[in-house]
Amino acid sequence: MVNALSRHEHRENGHRASAAEAEALEFARNGLFAEAVESFTAALQLDPHRPGTYRLRGIAYSRLGLHEQAVKDFDKAIEQDADCPGSFFERGTAKMCSGDYGGAVEDFSRCLSLDPDHAAAYASRAGARVRNGQYEEALEDMETALSISPEQPGYLHNRAVILASLGRFGEAIRDYERVIALDPKSAGSYNNLAWILATADDPAYRDCRKAISYAVKALELGMNGAWMDTLAAAYAECGDFEKAVAAERSAYRLSRPPNRSFLDRIRLYEKGETYAERVLQGHGRERRSGEPPHPEKRGTALKHLILGKEE
Repeated sequence: MVNALSRHEHRENGHRASAAEAEALEFARNGLFAEAVESFTAALQLDPHRPGTYRLRGIAYSRLGLHEQAVKDFDKAIEQDADCPGSFFERGTAKMCSGDYGGAVEDFSRCLSLDPDHAAAYASRAGARVRNGQYEEALEDMETALSISPEQPGYLHNRAVILASLGRFGEAIRDYERVIALDPKSAGSYNNLAWILATADDPAYRDCRKAISYAVKALELGMNGAWMDTLAAAYAECGDFEKAVAAERSAYRLSRPPNRSFLDRIRLYEKGETYAERVLQGHGRERRSGEPPHPEKRGTALKHLILGKEE
C-alpha cells in the first residue's frame, strides 16, 4: 500500500513538474527569463531527476548573464545524462561568456564527439580559439561549420573576421559581400567590410568610396561609436579630413564607455593623416593584420561569439 502511494505521488509530482516546465518554456519564449528560472526551479523541486530541465534552466541563467549559475546547471545536466551534446554545447557557451576559453574549447569538443555534425559547436569553438589567438585552428573550424551549413550568413561573417585577422583581405571581402547578398540587414558585415576597405594594411584592397557607402549603410541599420569610427576612417582615407574629424567626434560621443582612442584619432585626422598611414608607419598600439584594433571594435557575435569590428 505504501509503495503504491509512493508511486502515485511520484507520478503526480512528475505531471506537476512537466506542467511547471511547460510554463517556464512559455516564459522563455516571451523573453521572461527570470520568471522562467522560477518555474524551472519549481519543476526541479518536484522532480530533481530531470537533466533536460537543468539544461533549460541553465540556458535561462545564461540569457540573464548569470553564467556561473548556468555552468552549475549544465554540470548537473551532464551528471544525469552524459550523452547529451546540447548540454556540453551550452556549458561551453556559458564558459566562453565568462572568459574560460580553454574550458569552452573542451566542452565544444566533447559536444562534437557526441554529434560530429553540430555546426554551431564548430562555429563556437572557432570563437573560443580566436580569443586564444589560434586563428588557423579557428579558420579550420569555420570551414567545417560551413561544410555542414553552407551559405549560413553568420558563419560566413565569422570566417571573414578570421580571414581578415590573418591578412587574407580578398577572401574576407568576398565573404562579407556574400553575407550582404544573403542578409541585406547584416549591419556588422557592412561595417567590417567598410573597415577593411578603409584601413587594410595592403593598399590594393582599399577603396575609400565603397568604404564610405558601406559604413553609411551600417549606421543606417544601427548607430554606435565603433561604426561611426569606421566612417571617420573612410572619410580620412578619401582625404576629406573635415568630415573625418566630425565623424570621429561623433564616434567619441556615442561610445560607451567613452573610448579615448577616438580622441587620438581626432588629433590624427586634424593633422591630415589617415588611419592606414598610421598603421603602416607603425605608430601606436595597433593590430596584427586585420585584427580589430581595440575592444570596442569587437562584436560578440561570432556572429555567434566571435570577434569582429561590430560593436
